[in-house]
Amino acid sequence: MTSSSTAAPMPYRKPLPAIADDNKPFLDGLRRHRFLVPKCGACGDYSWIPHPACRSCLSEDLTWTPVSGDATVYSFTIAHRGPGAFALDVPYAIVLGELVEQPRPCLVVGNLVGALPGVLEIGMPIRIGYHDVPEHDATLWHWTTRA
Repeated sequence: MTSSSTAAPMPYRKPLPAIADDNKPFLDGLRRHRFLVPKCGACGDYSWIPHPACRSCLSEDLTWTPVSGDATVYSFTIAHRGPGAFALDVPYAIVLGELVEQPRPCLVVGNLVGALPGVLEIGMPIRIGYHDVPEHDATLWHWTTRA
């Protein structure tokens, strides 16, 4: 008689974003595996972090707009020590990626998943990836490499 056992998945212990009026469209987009950023109706610039006005022209005419998720590495750092649940992931790369959407560079920060930190270089192509956390009805984003 053979016995097969499947280990229960580890509970998710890292911080999750708090839902607020200004980030709800972004977090709802993540659940649908769509990366949304505010786009200015006046000048056409994209921003990443929710802000009540365009960072370029100060217009309040912002619309949550899906973007490709394609980017290049703008900057990065390698974490060799991690607090709490992040300690299991070290070493890991924290990457500032520049989305291909323009005219204003739109920079997004996230961890790189699926590649060793040693392969990173400025200008390297990356893409937004998604991590579903079903037990919390949440989806998070991260960076992955792309060819």
